[in-house]
Amino acid sequence: MGASTLRALGPHYVIAPPGAEADGLAEALAPVRAEPRALLLLAAAEDAAPVLLASLDDLARAARERDADVLVLAASGLAALGPDGRRPAELLARRCGLTVIAPDAVVSVEPDGTLPAVNGTWWRCRPGGGAEPLGGRWPAAATITPLAGGAFWVTEAGVGPARPAVLERAAAPRDGLLLIIGEPAGPLPSGAQLANAAVLLQETAGRAEHLVLSAPWAAPVELIELAAVLAASLGQEVRAAIGVPVSAAGAAGPDVRTVHVAADGGEGWEPYLTELVARPSERTVTAVGWRTRPDLPPAPGTARYPAFPGWELEAVAAGLWLRPAAAADRGPRLRRPDPVRPVLVVGTPGRPVPETVWDHLGALLGSLPTGAARLGLAVAGMLDVESAAVGRFCARLYGLDWIGAESVAAGAAVEPWPRVEVEAEAAVEPEPEPEPAPEPAPVAVPDPEPEPVTVPEPAARVSTSGGAFVAETPGEISEGTILLPEAIGEEPEAAPEAPAPEAGPAPEPEPVREPEPEPEPEPEPVPEPEPEPEPEPDPVPEPEPDPVPEPEPVPEPETPVAPPPVTPPPAPAAPSSAGPATPAEDGAALAARLGPAYQRLARRAEDVASRLPALRARAEEGEQGPELVAVLLQHGDCGPLAPRAELLAAARSGAPGPYGPYLRCLAAGLRRLPSHYGGVLVAGPAQDCDLAGYAPGAVLTERAPVTGLAAPGADLGEDIGIEFAIWSVSGRRSSAFGGPGDQPTVIFAPGTEFEVVEVEPAAPEEGRPARVLLHEIGGVRPGPDRLRTWLARRDAVAPADRVRPADPSRYALDLGAA
Repeated sequence: MGASTLRALGPHYVIAPPGAEADGLAEALAPVRAEPRALLLLAAAEDAAPVLLASLDDLARAARERDADVLVLAASGLAALGPDGRRPAELLARRCGLTVIAPDAVVSVEPDGTLPAVNGTWWRCRPGGGAEPLGGRWPAAATITPLAGGAFWVTEAGVGPARPAVLERAAAPRDGLLLIIGEPAGPLPSGAQLANAAVLLQETAGRAEHLVLSAPWAAPVELIELAAVLAASLGQEVRAAIGVPVSAAGAAGPDVRTVHVAADGGEGWEPYLTELVARPSERTVTAVGWRTRPDLPPAPGTARYPAFPGWELEAVAAGLWLRPAAAADRGPRLRRPDPVRPVLVVGTPGRPVPETVWDHLGALLGSLPTGAARLGLAVAGMLDVESAAVGRFCARLYGLDWIGAESVAAGAAVEPWPRVEVEAEAAVEPEPEPEPAPEPAPVAVPDPEPEPVTVPEPAARVSTSGGAFVAETPGEISEGTILLPEAIGEEPEAAPEAPAPEAGPAPEPEPVREPEPEPEPEPEPVPEPEPEPEPEPDPVPEPEPDPVPEPEPVPEPETPVAPPPVTPPPAPAAPSSAGPATPAEDGAALAARLGPAYQRLARRAEDVASRLPALRARAEEGEQGPELVAVLLQHGDCGPLAPRAELLAAARSGAPGPYGPYLRCLAAGLRRLPSHYGGVLVAGPAQDCDLAGYAPGAVLTERAPVTGLAAPGADLGEDIGIEFAIWSVSGRRSSAFGGPGDQPTVIFAPGTEFEVVEVEPAAPEEGRPARVLLHEIGGVRPGPDRLRTWLARRDAVAPADRVRPADPSRYALDLGAA
C-alpha cells in the first residue's frame, strides 16, 4: 500500500492510503453533512501527521475558496495538551489563519453522520489564540425542550428551568412542526445541529407536512440563512415565522397569530410581515405571509401595502419600509426588530428624503392593518433641515415616536425575501449534489437542564487516525504519537508571539500560553475527559496535564500537611422553620455531618472540578464544594456519611431528616454535570423485586437517587431478579468521580420518574433474568426501538465476556418500590 495523500471525497477532504474509498471510507463518510462555512478533513491514516503539515496551506486555500473560515480536523488527539501545555491544533490555527476545530481524543465516524471524541472533547482553537471546549461530538449536539402547544425549543446549549413567558403560549401551526431556535443573548444552533434536531422531531412528532422555524432573538439575516441551510439539508420546503406563533386559546389552530418577544420575555407587538419560505428547488427565500385588511384592494405586490407613485410600502421584520420603487439597497429589510415597537423606516441609505414624502404619511397610515403598538419613525435616507422639521411635526401629528435619521446597515451579504437568492446556501452544498441522502438516522441532541437529545450509540465505528495525534503525557511519549507539538512549533518560525524566549529550554515563560485558562467555555457541559480522580492512598500522575506542571507532587488526603485545607462552608444561623433551607445551609449541614472526612472528600471533588472545563466555568456561580462532595459519595463509597441502605430508606421515606441536606446537595451537584442520552442498566435484587409490579404504561417515581451503568457489556453481578434497562434523557454522567478503568456511570436525581415500556420474561437458557424496559420521563425521547437496539448490543456480548464493576451493589435497586 502506498503513502497516504490529501484529496477531496465528496464535500470533505481525507488523508488516507490509496484505495481507502473503495475499502469503506467513502461509505462511512457519506452520512456526514457539509457544515456551512466549514471544511472537514478526516485523517484516516497512521502517517496522516506529516501529510497534514505538508499540505496545510493547500487545505487552507481550499477552505477559503469555499468561503469557509473554519477547518474541522478530525484527527485523533490533535487538540490534546502537549508536554509544554499547548495544543497542536492551536499552533495549526495560528499558522493557517483559520479557526481550527479538533478533538483531544480518538475520534470515530458514526452512522448518523456525527463524529464523537471517545471519552474526550472537541475544541475550537482560534487563530489569535485560545481554545474553547465544544462538547463530545461534532457537529455539537443541541438541546431540545418540548413546549405546550406542540412546539419545540431548540438551543445550542442547555437552558435553565426559567424560560421566556411567550414560549408558554407558543403554538404549532396545523399539520406543521414548529421549532423555536435560540435563546435570549445566546448563540443559535448551527445548520447541522438544526438539521439533526429536525430529522429526529419529524420522526418522533409525526407531523412532517411542513416545518416552521422561529428565531425571535436572532437578526432576520440569521433566520434567513438557517431556513435556507435547513431547506437544502433536508431537501424540503421550510417556512420561517417572523416572531413567535402563539395562540390565544392555548392550542394550535386557525387562531394562531405571530408576535415579537417583548423586553420582559412576554408577548410583544404583532409584525406586519409574518412568514417567509425557503424552497431548495428555487434556492430562494421569499415572503409569503403578511397582515392584511379585508376592506382594502388586493396587495400591489409581495408583502406590499398601497403607497403613492414612485414609492413602495413594504412589510419587513422590523415593521414597515417606505422606499423609492426599485431601490437597490436591501439593508432595512434585515433590520433587527425593536422589542418595544414596530418601526416605519423611510427612505434608502444614501438618497435624500424630500419633504413631499411627509404629505402622504397620513394616507399611508390609514391603509395599514390595525395594531395596538405605537409606530416609531426612523429615517434611513438623507434628511436636510427642512425635511427633518416637517418629519418631526408629522410624527407628533399622527402619534408616532420620532427616532430620526439613522444608518441602517445591510448587515450581510445574504439578500432577503422577494425571490432573492441566498448566498449562504452555496457554502452548505459545495458539490453539485445539493441535497444529502436522507439516510442519517434521527439525530438527537444532548445537555443540561431541559435535557438534550444525543445520538444513540452506534453498532459499529470507523476509527480515524487510530490515536496518531494523541498528545503525550509529560513524562512519556505515547506509542502511536506522530504529530508532536514540537514538530509543529518549528513550522511557524515567523510567528510574532515567540521572539527570543523560544530558544530557551524552559517552556513556561512562553507568552503563547496565556489563552490556556479558556476564557469563555461553551455553556454546554463538556463530556468528561479521561476520568482520573486519584485514589485516596497514593497520588497518581495525571495523564491529562494541567497548565501548571507538578509543583504539588503529593496531595495525600490523609496527611495533614498536604495541600491547604478546604474550608467547609461557614455554619449558618439555624435554619428558620418558616421556610426551606438555603443551599448554603444545606452545604454547611452536610459538611458538619461528615466531620473531618469532609475536607478529604472536598479535595477529591475539587481535583475533579479542576479537570472538567464545565465545572471550572460554573465555579464562579457560587460554592460548589458540598454539591460535588454529594455526587462523589453517591458515585462511590457513601460510607463516610451512612450505609447506602440507610440513605435509600431515608430518601424513600419522604422525610429524610438529617439526610435531607445530602439529597438536596446531590440534586444541585448533578445539575452541574453533563447529561446522558442513551441506555442505562440497573440491577434489581432477586429478593426484593416483583415482576408483577411493572405493568407497561405504569409510571414509577423513584424518590431515591438511582445509579446505573451506561456500558451495554457490563456484568451486574450475582442474584439479579430483574434487569432494568432505562433510556436516559436527563441522567448525569459521573464517571469523572471514579477511578481509572471504571465503567461509565450515570446518576438520576431523586424524584426522577420512569415509564414502563415493556416487560420481558426471564430466559434461563440464555442466562438472562427478567427485563423491564423503561423510559425516563421528560424531554424528547425516541421510540422504544432505540432502547431495544441498545439492548441487542448487550445481548451480543456473552455473559462470560462481560465486565463486572468493583462493587456491583452500587448499581442494585428495586427501582420504583415504595
